[in-house]
Amino acid sequence: MAVQQAEVLDVMKGLFEAAQHPDIAEVYTYGAGTKESPGGVAVKDVRGGKMFLVASPWKGETPVDAPEILPPPRQGVQRISTLAIRLLDAAKPALFQAWRLVALPDLGPTDARSVTPAGVSIKCADGTTVLLRAMSGGSQTGDPAEDLHPDWQIPAGIVV
Repeated sequence: MAVQQAEVLDVMKGLFEAAQHPDIAEVYTYGAGTKESPGGVAVKDVRGGKMFLVASPWKGETPVDAPEILPPPRQGVQRISTLAIRLLDAAKPALFQAWRLVALPDLGPTDARSVTPAGVSIKCADGTTVLLRAMSGGSQTGDPAEDLHPDWQIPAGIVV
C-alpha cells in the first residue's frame, strides 16, 4: 500500500511540534490532498506569521545544500525548508527513506531562483516521492531580519 500524503504531513506536523522551537506558536495540517485543495502543514509563529509546506507537484527541482545557520523569520520560505530538513536529519522517521532540500524554478528571490531553498523532496520507504513546496505569509507586526533564538537546538532524541 502506498504511503498517503496525509501520513507524510502528519510526520512533518509531529516534527515541528516536537522541535519545541520558541518561535513556533501552533502547528496544524490542512487541505483535502486534492488538486483543488492541496494538503499541507502550517507553522504559525508567535508574531502571527505563517509558514507552510504544501504537498504539490512542481517541475524542475534542484537539490541545494542547507544553509549553515537557520534563516531568519523574514526569509520564511528558506526558514521552514531548512528547519524541516534539520528535523528530518535529527529524527530520521522510519516512514521516509530519504529527503533533500530543493530549489524550485520561478520561486524565491529574483536573483536567487533555482539556488535558494524553496521546499523539501521526500522519498518514502515504499518508493513514493512527495514534494513539499514552501510558502510563507508574514505577520502584521513584521518579521525580524535576524533569528531571535540563534542558540536554539533540536531536542536530543527527537522522534515522531
